[in-house]
Amino acid sequence: MDTEKRKKIVIIEDDEHISKVYEIKLAKENVDVKVFRDGPSGFAGIAIEIPDLILLDLMIPGRDGFWVIEEVKKKPELANIPIIALSNLGQQTDRDRAMGLGAVDYLIKVDYSIGEVISKVKQYLEKNGGKGSNGNTERQ
Repeated sequence: MDTEKRKKIVIIEDDEHISKVYEIKLAKENVDVKVFRDGPSGFAGIAIEIPDLILLDLMIPGRDGFWVIEEVKKKPELANIPIIALSNLGQQTDRDRAMGLGAVDYLIKVDYSIGEVISKVKQYLEKNGGKGSNGNTERQ
C-alpha cells in the first residue's frame, strides 16, 4: 500500500527562473514537479501526468492560461484538479474570468513571495488529498 504517495503538480510557466525556483522549493516539500513552458505542451502534460494540482501562469506562449483552464475543465478525468492561476494580470476582469472558468485561486505574482505561493500550494494539496490523481470526486 502506498499511503505516503508523493504529491504531483504541473507548473505551466514560461519564465525559466521562476519555474525553477518553484520546482526546487516544492522538491524540498516532497512534491514531484513537471514544468511546461506553453499552453499546448502544458495541457498535454496535464493529461499524461494527471497531477494533484496545477500552478498556471496565464500569460504563456502558444495558448494562454485561460485556454488551459477551459480545456482541463472540459475533461472529466481532469476537471477536479485544482488550478491556481499565477499571473501579473492584476485586473479584476482577469481574476473573475480565471475563477469563473474554474481556477480555485488567483495570485498576482508581485503580491506574493515564493514562500507564500508554496504555502498556498501546500494548503490546496492537503485540502484536496490528491483527488486529482486518483479521479476521486467525493467531497469529505
